[in-house]
Amino acid sequence: MWKLLIWVSLPLVSSKCYWNNPNPYPYFGSKTPYDTVRGDFRDVPEIEAKFRQNRISADANDFSECEAVSIWFMIRHGTRRPNAPDTKIMKKASYLKDNIIHKRTQGKGEMCAQDVDDLRKWMWNPKLDYKRSYLTTHGFQELFEFGQRFSQKFANFLEEVNSSVLRPTSEQRTQQSIKAFVEGLRGINQSFPIEDYILNDPVARPYRYCAKRGSQIINGTRAISEIQRFQETEEFKKVQENVQRRTGLSLELKPNTIKGLYDLCRFYRSYTLLKRSPWCSLFSDDDLKILEYVEDVQHYFKNGFGDSLNSQTGAAGLKDLYEKFHHVTKTGHKSITAYFTHDTMMDMIYSAMGFYEDYPKLSGFERKKDRKWRTTFLTPFAANFVAVLYRCPKLPSTTYRVQFLKNEKEVHLCGARLCSWKQFWETFHRFTKANLDFCDDDTYVYSV
Repeated sequence: MWKLLIWVSLPLVSSKCYWNNPNPYPYFGSKTPYDTVRGDFRDVPEIEAKFRQNRISADANDFSECEAVSIWFMIRHGTRRPNAPDTKIMKKASYLKDNIIHKRTQGKGEMCAQDVDDLRKWMWNPKLDYKRSYLTTHGFQELFEFGQRFSQKFANFLEEVNSSVLRPTSEQRTQQSIKAFVEGLRGINQSFPIEDYILNDPVARPYRYCAKRGSQIINGTRAISEIQRFQETEEFKKVQENVQRRTGLSLELKPNTIKGLYDLCRFYRSYTLLKRSPWCSLFSDDDLKILEYVEDVQHYFKNGFGDSLNSQTGAAGLKDLYEKFHHVTKTGHKSITAYFTHDTMMDMIYSAMGFYEDYPKLSGFERKKDRKWRTTFLTPFAANFVAVLYRCPKLPSTTYRVQFLKNEKEVHLCGARLCSWKQFWETFHRFTKANLDFCDDDTYVYSV
């Protein structure tokens, strides 16, 4: 009887502990640190070397003297602090900390002792209360290192650039990100001035002042209704039950509270040196995969294929890409163009190109596990889409080829490493007709 009483008094500890898990689930949607999913410019084979190896089977043309003559890219800012709405939800959820610890002393819950101890040591960062959405120190480092790798890969090109456009949006996080990138371009005997932001930027942030998108999407209910629909599924309810059981809490955990706990996990995790947060111990890997889908649905309907206005808006950025490259083919002047923007714009340009579209479409009805639209890989912190225009003088026909990279990994848009100029024209020339006239709608005005 005495042995039975001892066994009953012990907490129902889970067989898995977060604190010493060698491979915790690393994917957190748009709050995923860049290093988790990125490639490396320096590992992308040189054009000439790769084609020389595959000359017979791949292409009989001579790429031996190809040189980069123009680079265009859009890049999201690095890791940031949460915005005002997220901060409010996170802070409210953080008040559960003492209750969770207390339940552990009562022998309730399934959390490991060390996980609870780490949670006990955790403290709210007061900077979140007044430096909302600011770039973190880690976020600055992400863009600094991106600049270093970029300059090592394209050093010869950068030394010979004739003109440059480097422009952030009006936010502190993009302005600090572009500063970090330029600082990373060390060893380049060339200066790259940073342009002032444009308040209503028609390329880097056209959605910000698109009134029709505001009234139809931002003030619309589609994204919210799809998320609420998913939160009614057995799969999401299982997450609620799991967290309730793991923490030993008696009060019902509403979806908004689950979101707050999830954000405490992923935000704090994203800018700590060890990439860990004790709040992540509240979730299993399966729980995190399900919560990751919630954000994918949100981005899908607010920024992506869920509404045609998003691809129309994203077309404005791609119009700039085509025009910049076309100008170089006419003038021969080498140029670099870089816009430091936000995950919304990254989503929109992928939608405009038709990248990563799912059939059947995403919805809140059930989770599509093998989906292409995953914000973790599309728009992590410091996400980027890079296009490189090459001049290849030894080719017998049109001498220009275009290479594409996403998060420093090569993307084969045309089925091969390089698109011919004709293939590039067929894909991007249509964006020259893009305009934002459809945005005129005085029923909605963005707040500054």
